[in-house]
Amino acid sequence: MANTNVTLDCRNWANTDPANGYKTTNSSNNTPYSFKYTGGTDGAGGVDEVTGSGAATITVTVGTDPRYVVAGVTFTGDDADDFSWAPGSSANVAVITDLDTRNAQEYYSVLVRDTEANCTFTCDPPIRNKPS
Repeated sequence: MANTNVTLDCRNWANTDPANGYKTTNSSNNTPYSFKYTGGTDGAGGVDEVTGSGAATITVTVGTDPRYVVAGVTFTGDDADDFSWAPGSSANVAVITDLDTRNAQEYYSVLVRDTEANCTFTCDPPIRNKPS
């Protein structure tokens, strides 16, 4: 079982410099937010697992600003039944489990709530189960 850590940094502004690695998204109240993933197996929040190597855990921590908390995680792609999530040790942590039973190109989307602005926004890197 592999354990992978991912950090998600969120900012309440639109990114104007793509070179800094932040992506811009709109929130539920139509205001821009930027986010940047680090960690994972690709350094940018994406995770590659070798299919059949056993269940994997991906721990996503939403930055250090307490205004941002995890509101949910969704999965889309080849085999969403292989993936699940549960709240972590605090409101800013999500723990994703990848059963890793089949080759898949999957995406996880972390729904983040800004508790000060009372809105949500989605941030999404990939998970890939690949043959060895």
